[in-house]
This record gives sequence, structure tokens and C-alpha cells, in this order.
Amino acid sequence: MDSVRKEKYALIGMGDFGSQLAVTLAKKGIEVLAIDSSMEHLEEIKDVVERTVCLDATEEKALESQAVEEFDAAIICIGDEFEETLLIVTVLRNLGVKRIIARATTTRHAYILRHLDIEEVILPAVDAAYRLANKLSLQDQFNRLELSSDYEITEIRAPSKFIGRKVGDIRFREEYQVVLITIKRIETQPHFWGLATRDVERFIGIPQPESVIEKDDILLLFGNRKAFEHLLSDPESSFPPPGEEG
Repeated sequence: MDSVRKEKYALIGMGDFGSQLAVTLAKKGIEVLAIDSSMEHLEEIKDVVERTVCLDATEEKALESQAVEEFDAAIICIGDEFEETLLIVTVLRNLGVKRIIARATTTRHAYILRHLDIEEVILPAVDAAYRLANKLSLQDQFNRLELSSDYEITEIRAPSKFIGRKVGDIRFREEYQVVLITIKRIETQPHFWGLATRDVERFIGIPQPESVIEKDDILLLFGNRKAFEHLLSDPESSFPPPGEEG
């Protein structure tokens, strides 16, 4: 039986980001060619990755000697030297590399790279800021769809008094005169070979009595405005801790 072909990537620039990516890929069984103009950077990872080469990636002949066009992708991991990144993009194109992934440190740099038809652009700092902003903005977020002068569908962050409780124990209809339609949950999933994460919204469907409300859940509710005001203003003491009802 033929052995399964290993993926292989050529990584250019072994700073903090590049070396971490190289090590992460190598530990996942991927063949990594690590390229940097500094032998010192390569020394730190040489025992982990498949191969390291010290060369100037802006020199076409030097890069051509490594047959980078045969790899599944070339990933430019350089951060601050954007001019160098552009030169390497040109070299890789000249060598016939079909898939080029490039790191950008600013949105302007990302914009330029995408206009050069680099579809896969990594923006680590911007992605991290976006995730944090999304997380923080959920704290007081209310989205409303008015159905009439009295009734609406409202999206609210789960009050702390509900967290850890079963849906059936909260008695939305009896206690608050609202209907729980569904629960939107923000889940953090690994992204880009585990080096980064991204927040993904997931609806849990029709909540069952045994469904447990978790921290940061978003509740989609139907009811009238006064009912929502009661729910949101109701003191936490009106609910005993889980397991102590009645």
C-alpha cells in the first residue's frame, strides 16, 4: 500500500510568528522547510522541523535552489519589513508557486497584498482585536425585532442569575411571560493550524428543559416590552441557586 503523502510547506521568516507556526506544523506531521537569513533564528527550531535553510528569500536564484514551487504552499511570515514581503511575493510568482500565504501587520498592507491577488492574508493582531471587540460588545447588546406596538423578538445576553441553570427550571413563561425561542452560543474554535482562534456563533436549536444556559449565551426571546423589562430588572435573589428550588 502506498504511504499517505505528507503535506509540505515552505515558511519564510523565522521570527516569533514564523517559528511558532513552523513548530506547530511540524508537530502535526507536516513537512516544513524553514527559511531565514539569520542562522540564529534557524538554530532555535532546527531539531523540530524537517529542514532549515539560511538564505535571502528576496534573491530569486537562492530561492529557486530550494524548489519551493513543489511545495503545497509558501508562507511569508515576515512582519515589519513589508517591502521585503512584496519582493518575496514577486520572486515566488516568478518561480511558479501556486499558493502563496502572506502575513500582514496592518490593514493597509493586507489591502495591498489582496490587490496583488494574494487571497490568503494573515492579520494576527487585527484578528485578535476583532475577537476581543466582539466579546466585549456582547456585554450590553440588545437586538430587537418589533412585531407590533406591544410584542417583539429580543436578543439579550443571558443574565448572570440564569447561568448554570436548566431551561426547564427557569420557567420563562410562568415567571416572566416570555418564550425562549433558541440560544445562540459563541464558541472559540482553533484556526490556522491551531495557531489562532476564531469565535463562531452556533444556535443550539429548540431549547429542551434539560438544556443548561452557559456564560455568554445569547437568549432569543419572544414577548411584550413590559415582560422584558421585568426579566431584566428582576433581582438575582428572586431565583435560588441551582438545585435549591421549591
